[in-house]
Amino acid sequence: MITVIPKASIRKIGLYVNTGRKTMTTIQQETGCTYILNGGLFDMSKFQAINHLTVDGKVLSANGNPYGYGIKGTTMIFSYGNNVKADNFLGAYPVLVRDGKATGAAAPVGLEGYRPRSAVGVTADGDIVLLCEQGNRALDGIAQELVEMGCDTAINLDGGGSAQCIFDGEALKASRIVHNYLLIWTGEQEDKPTNEEKEKCDMLNVLLIAGHGAGDPGAVSGSWKEADETRSVVSNLVTQLDGICNVDVYPTERNAYKDLKTGKLVVEWSNYDYVLEVHFNAFDGAASDGKTKGVECYVTQAEPGTAVEEAICKSIASLGLANRGVKRFNWDVIRAAQLAGVSSALLEVCFLDDPDDMEIYQANKAAVATAIAAGIVSGFGIQAQPPAPEPTQPWYQEAMDWAKAMGLMDGNRPLDNVTRAELATTLYRMYKLLGGA
Repeated sequence: MITVIPKASIRKIGLYVNTGRKTMTTIQQETGCTYILNGGLFDMSKFQAINHLTVDGKVLSANGNPYGYGIKGTTMIFSYGNNVKADNFLGAYPVLVRDGKATGAAAPVGLEGYRPRSAVGVTADGDIVLLCEQGNRALDGIAQELVEMGCDTAINLDGGGSAQCIFDGEALKASRIVHNYLLIWTGEQEDKPTNEEKEKCDMLNVLLIAGHGAGDPGAVSGSWKEADETRSVVSNLVTQLDGICNVDVYPTERNAYKDLKTGKLVVEWSNYDYVLEVHFNAFDGAASDGKTKGVECYVTQAEPGTAVEEAICKSIASLGLANRGVKRFNWDVIRAAQLAGVSSALLEVCFLDDPDDMEIYQANKAAVATAIAAGIVSGFGIQAQPPAPEPTQPWYQEAMDWAKAMGLMDGNRPLDNVTRAELATTLYRMYKLLGGA
């Protein structure tokens, strides 16, 4: 059997872990779902999933092929390793259809040849296609059938004696009790969404990308490494945007630029309203001159407006950094987002190799994230406001001001290591102030 479920009719999508080892019919009756289909591969002796499986935010298994579908609301999103951060993720093997074409993928060991099959696919419009066959079928045959049904992507589920389904009252039953099921509810909306759910759906969807990483440190100056600081900023920014935007983070153990260049960047750009890639600038390692080089943002040549980026720059500059403004350049990752129709920008927080910039950054790490959040809120006209960015006074500032006022030191280079000559001079000045001869 094969069926297409229009996205407009879908009320809910879920995954069911069959810890009670119930029959498919019992589960369908208990849950009231309209469609139920056996899920991914599992170890029958241990009764444990051996596909990628995340349910209600808990990772139950992360084995084998990482491709699958993240489930968000009434949408199934094709994803690599659940990089869409869905609370429910169903992985399987192999991928049958991608970009509307059969992949020709080889069958995994134990699933070769002709056998009963189960599969799920999604069309470009978000309709869901379910397939369950208890007659013997080859993978390339069902892949082609899913293409003909309009699938843009599709994956193979567990087959053989596990193949079983109920499609809107029509059933294919099997004697095997399986570990996990895909459930879909359709029809009139019975449970009205809470105000919190409504607000979350209406929120801006943001993807944050921390630049460099995965062996590439980016700019390096002294103990500072760009890859470390971009991840620090992104982590703080996630906290600042909580409750204001729906935020996903590109896996921080990876390098988005390298992934793009090697064809491993798997991002469903259409899931986002805004993509922000975070970097730190570098020039020539100039010595401190009491002036900051500052913050700047880049957008692509095709970006229609720069209000958001101007607001971000202005907000960060309020911490004491120079505002270098918004520039246009087709950096690769944000260009990929723009080609998919998604607004995007690359932020250079400040200059990693400028002591004056990094003094302000180090003293205001949390405030930098607050400033970026404030810029996003202001630029997009979001009603909820994060705390206004206020520069944090460095822990040493009061002491430095006193030492300068007392003539013990000039107040410059507060974070530099002290030389023996400087230490001796300071102690001598203090001795003189205390009345020493």
